This record gives sequence, C-alpha cells and structure tokens, in this order.
Amino acid sequence: MKLVHTNQLPEIGTSHNDDIKKKVFIKKNEVPQLMMFGSATFTPGQAVETHKHDSMYEVFYIQTGKAEFIINNKKLIVTPGDCITIEQGEYHSMSNPFTENVTWVYFGIATD
Repeated sequence: MKLVHTNQLPEIGTSHNDDIKKKVFIKKNEVPQLMMFGSATFTPGQAVETHKHDSMYEVFYIQTGKAEFIINNKKLIVTPGDCITIEQGEYHSMSNPFTENVTWVYFGIATD
C-alpha cells in the first residue's frame, strides 16, 4: 500500500515543455506497465509539440478549463469531464489557446 498526499507534491516541468507543470502521483516502475500517473496544468498559451509514443497509450481526464488536442491531424476541443485516449503510434499535440488554465489527470500504459 502506498498513500500519496498529492497536495504536498512538488510541481515539476513536463518532459515535453519544462514550463508546463505537473505532479507525479505514481512514477514509472511503481506499478507494472504504468508509465506514470499524475496531473498537469497548462496556462493560457502553453503547448506541447506534435509527438508520438510507439509503445504507450496515454489517457487524459479533463478537470477544469478547455484544451485543444490534435490527434493525427484531427483537432478536438476538450472540456471538463472529457476523457481522451491516445493510442500508441498516434501523433498528437496539446495546447491551451484559451484564457483560463486547463488541468487534467493523466496516465500512460506501456504496451511492450
């Protein structure tokens, strides 16, 4: 058993953009196949460039605000309560072109 007081965790930069802050609730190798579980906050104007993961699924649950996801050239606007799954090999980017912060919880599952 492991209890994490998430409100006491430090905010660190994401691997794709150090200015975008996240909290890591569960780190890689703490749970089999789980690459990471945490939360992130994008302030207005922040973005992650297009990339893909060849051996990982990513799941995002939007908590507050709105964000723009582009998956394989298809634009989606996500809002609170939306849950989006990015499959392995799908090209994707995320951004906040709006006027308020967007927050989500997310995790990655390894497929190899």
